[in-house]
Amino acid sequence: MEKFKPVLASSTWFSALPPYLQEVMFDKMRLKHLKAGQQLHAKGEDGVGFYGVCEGRLRVVTVGVDGREMLFALLGPGTWFGEISMFDDLPRTHDNFCETNCTVAIIQKNAFKALLEQYPELYPHFTRLLCTRVRSAFQFIDSSAGLSLKHQLVKRLLMLTTSYGQHLPKHNAITLTLSQESLAQMINSSRQTVNQLLGELQQEGLVKRHYGKITIPEPDTLFSRYQFI
Repeated sequence: MEKFKPVLASSTWFSALPPYLQEVMFDKMRLKHLKAGQQLHAKGEDGVGFYGVCEGRLRVVTVGVDGREMLFALLGPGTWFGEISMFDDLPRTHDNFCETNCTVAIIQKNAFKALLEQYPELYPHFTRLLCTRVRSAFQFIDSSAGLSLKHQLVKRLLMLTTSYGQHLPKHNAITLTLSQESLAQMINSSRQTVNQLLGELQQEGLVKRHYGKITIPEPDTLFSRYQFI
């Protein structure tokens, strides 16, 4: 666990916790190792814990009525998730698969509840985490109504690379494994339109297209060029 502490503390949310609260959470964590393609949890399953990504990347997806998979989020190292089911005791809302071999830290539900009972000062911090997700969702809904398709596409790419606001855009290249069809679904457009928009962004030097993948060479540059989130 020691070697993963810096990674887990890299989240803007977790790094804002007082050091003693970080340590009590670390004390309750257990590591879980998963292989690429393995499912962490399925939609409709009971929530069994609160997670932090130590290494690897997970895909949060939902399956439409037509049977096609729609990518909802990519969760990289230092991302925390799963708290909603810890609070409302309702089933998981999405499927979660490992895109690569992954190691996740988990605080089991009973340990999570015990932490909140022993350290009620954690509540405002989890409220802030939940509010981050709500704000991200509202911002994306607003953008769908008021931004051009190109800006909507960039916004979605940035939300994917920053784990919905848990990390600031970085200078290092990030490659997203997702199809143009998935991106088209996300902005309610066509694959042909997304291909055209990605071509424009590629001409600007902001993305690189590959088969089934998109590389963002400098996410912070993309963010600064389209400062609207």
